[in-house]
Amino acid sequence: MQRKGFFLLALICGLIAAGSMYFYLHGATRNPSVSLKPLVVVKTNIQARSVIEASQLVVKDVPVQGYPQGGFSSIQNVVGSVALLNLSAGDLVLSAMLQRLNTQTSDTRNPAGGTTALTVPDGKRAVAIPIGLVSGVGYAVKPGDHVDILVTMDIKDSSPNPQVVTATTLAAQDVLVLSVGESITGDKAKVDTKSYTMALSVPQAMAVTYGSEKGSLRLLLRNPANSNIRQDTPVTGNVFLDPNYINRFK
Repeated sequence: MQRKGFFLLALICGLIAAGSMYFYLHGATRNPSVSLKPLVVVKTNIQARSVIEASQLVVKDVPVQGYPQGGFSSIQNVVGSVALLNLSAGDLVLSAMLQRLNTQTSDTRNPAGGTTALTVPDGKRAVAIPIGLVSGVGYAVKPGDHVDILVTMDIKDSSPNPQVVTATTLAAQDVLVLSVGESITGDKAKVDTKSYTMALSVPQAMAVTYGSEKGSLRLLLRNPANSNIRQDTPVTGNVFLDPNYINRFK
């Protein structure tokens, strides 16, 4: 009697499974075929503020019903645009992520300009400065990173008998690095340096250029999530004579 109960239970389960499969297959044959549309997707990582190349993109077919707003169906519509943020492989390419070239202009000059010019944010200027291995955070700074720029130089104070004071101060903060050039080794000094191209405002560019000509520069690499702007007093040798130095400069 107990065995008959097991057989009956198995039969019921089999009927339920068969019925479920029937309704699934019947419903699938009634659904129309899904329409697909090409969508441009990131193939290899793209740095923010860099000009996008065809080799960095790929086209995949996606359902029309889920096609994202602002998507591109052709790679040629994306090539030459500037990425406004870091893009990773597999990311969708949307119009809001790009700064596209506007060729509709009455300016008689070349409206396109160079590709480097397109990577410069509005209100900024591209400025190249030489930075050494130590000053450049061991060459860990890469395009797309943000840095602060320290300037150390000798300054005459305003006393009746001027004294030369060596001071260190922040010349610019939260600066976007556009590109990093090749190493340049001097024949005599044997100092290994690289050319760092920064996006600076005009006042920042003047301060950094003056500091580069009259003193020395050092980069401070920032965490991407840190955009704080500090108001620090320039540091001179006198601060080390302060007994409370350790507590003031944590």
